[in-house]
Amino acid sequence: MLSASPIGITFDDDDWIAPPHAPRLYRTASVGSWGVTSIGRGFDWAAQADLPKVQETPTQPAAELVDLRQTESEKSTPTLGRKHHHIFLDRSPALKTKPILMTSSSPQTLPQAICRPITPSVQPLARSPSSPRPRRRSSQQRVSLIAGRVSIAPIDPPSPTPMLTENLRRTPSSGSILSVASTRPPSPSETQHFLGGRNISEYFIEREIGRGAYGLVKRAREFLPDGSLGPPLVIKQVIKSRILADCWKKHPKHGTIPIEIYVMSAISNTAYVLPPRRPWDPSRFKGPNDETTATGSEWKEGQVVKGHPNICPLLDFFEDNHYYYLILPSTTPEHLPNEPPPPSDLFDLVETYPQGLPPAMIRTYLGQIADAISFLHAQGIVHRDIKDENVVLGSNGKCILIDFGSSGLVKKGGWDTFSGTLDYAGPEILRGERYYGKEQDVWAFGVVAYVLLVGECPFMTAAEAQEGFESPFANASISLDERCAEGKEKEGEERDGGGALGDAAMLVRACLQVEVAARPTCERILQSRFLIGEGGW
Repeated sequence: MLSASPIGITFDDDDWIAPPHAPRLYRTASVGSWGVTSIGRGFDWAAQADLPKVQETPTQPAAELVDLRQTESEKSTPTLGRKHHHIFLDRSPALKTKPILMTSSSPQTLPQAICRPITPSVQPLARSPSSPRPRRRSSQQRVSLIAGRVSIAPIDPPSPTPMLTENLRRTPSSGSILSVASTRPPSPSETQHFLGGRNISEYFIEREIGRGAYGLVKRAREFLPDGSLGPPLVIKQVIKSRILADCWKKHPKHGTIPIEIYVMSAISNTAYVLPPRRPWDPSRFKGPNDETTATGSEWKEGQVVKGHPNICPLLDFFEDNHYYYLILPSTTPEHLPNEPPPPSDLFDLVETYPQGLPPAMIRTYLGQIADAISFLHAQGIVHRDIKDENVVLGSNGKCILIDFGSSGLVKKGGWDTFSGTLDYAGPEILRGERYYGKEQDVWAFGVVAYVLLVGECPFMTAAEAQEGFESPFANASISLDERCAEGKEKEGEERDGGGALGDAAMLVRACLQVEVAARPTCERILQSRFLIGEGGW
């Protein structure tokens, strides 16, 4: 399916689904210490049957819903945690659960030179009594801001619903509106057949590896013609009825499809010329005659490949009545018997380094992430949900950017909607202002960089995010200086001049500028001294 010619990307993305009737409004609700209000989409799953459950092997979900409501004692010191798979509120009593912390027993396997501390002087950092560590939590849910308001969705995917379109509750609101008609997929009468011509029964589902408000992720293998099983794959099931309004795109061949499929298909068909090995390449600690990089294949400068080495490709996709199925490669190493499971993403890796990663590892991962985002921006694509949980770990230090469910094409007028994670949302988004995407990706990249350095998110409230690093007495600034300043500026510096903690702090402060225009572009981030070494800024 994806062997067709690349999809043409337009830079003024105005062809969303037009609502056939007047939009409906929903009651607002507050979202913890961020001080924003929300417009729920109004799906009342309790009042109707759920979608039919796909046959699968029952497994324990990788993450559970976390109750974000605060006790009276917590309200005195509002905090935001580090586990932030799209934060939501749901006032249903059935969702009152305890926070669950996901930790990993061992770090991701990397070359020995990268894993060892660059200097023995790196010690656990003590936080001052005035700045308590934020509460960490695990959740797979997503925030959708609409001009400063937040869409609410439940965590559990629905199981049996009738084929009829859902009836949505209507409640008054004086705020911005989310078109109900544009939040649902085309009705069966609007489509002649399902895309892809395949069926989920063609795959053997090994286990569920994650779930969120908008779908499930499973590990699977394809049944081959001879009856054997193919290599490991990842299947992402996206619930059609929960795809948000600004997450649809008209395709010239397939009609209206989720923007995630549209963007990933375009990326997977875009030619990329391999540049010279980057200064942050994980193989930089290997011998000069070893041409094998972290990709596990020969790195040949000038070779033309499809897609980007640090962006997850889309192998195939298809649909049925209730789901879109995205077939993705499995990038994580196989779990060896009698061995603790390795971290699957950057969040889990940070759990094994609660005071921050070694500088060489930080340089390795940040360089790959920045390179991937720069590639997206050059194609007129913005991710809009950059965070450590959306960076999965491969073998030998490689990392892959995933989850394009919130992505979009650059729009001349920008966005007044945001579907992402509040911990990573820029101040302009928290103020409910229009934004243009690339600068938000840079802000979120800065938050990821801070997390890798310090081990926690920089801002616990919207007020702190609005202040940024402008005050030297801000908790975020103090914690960053504890790790990267006070005589530790040169720690981690490599032979080419890159990797020093002082330069890492400078990069973080540049990306987390409150003023949007003051943030560097991703192309300029790649020229920072921390990443490129001598000659960088």
